[in-house]
Amino acid sequence: MRKEKKPLLYIQQPRMIDVGSNMQNTYKGSAKKAENRPKPLVEVKEEPVEAVIEEQREVLTTESYFRPLKPFREMDLEGKIGYLEASIMGRAPFPCTFQTEHVSYRGVLRSSDSTTLTIKTFQGEDVVLEKRAVKNIQIIGLK
Repeated sequence: MRKEKKPLLYIQQPRMIDVGSNMQNTYKGSAKKAENRPKPLVEVKEEPVEAVIEEQREVLTTESYFRPLKPFREMDLEGKIGYLEASIMGRAPFPCTFQTEHVSYRGVLRSSDSTTLTIKTFQGEDVVLEKRAVKNIQIIGLK
């Protein structure tokens, strides 16, 4: 397939060695077996009272961390606001529809106080609503 050609001009050129590769080589490493020697026994001082207390604390934290969440539609208004506030930290905000008695605003929750919500609408305006004026919050999808 490949013809070997010698260089046409010999001006202090090093030897041209054609490197051939064999694509079907297999390599096997040497496996040294570890000697099974019995390890000397080491006395371990146990403090069971402190260990039990630490295990109980860990169980409480894992249970609270993995508690199941309700679907967003089934949450009450305070639960929805808390969920959206938690999504502000480090994640992309959810676009929502905030419905009041007369007007509904489409946008993203920026911040919330004990009495007010600050919403950034899709038009770029910041709207401040009172929590008691908001009747419903729905997450909408992006189109």
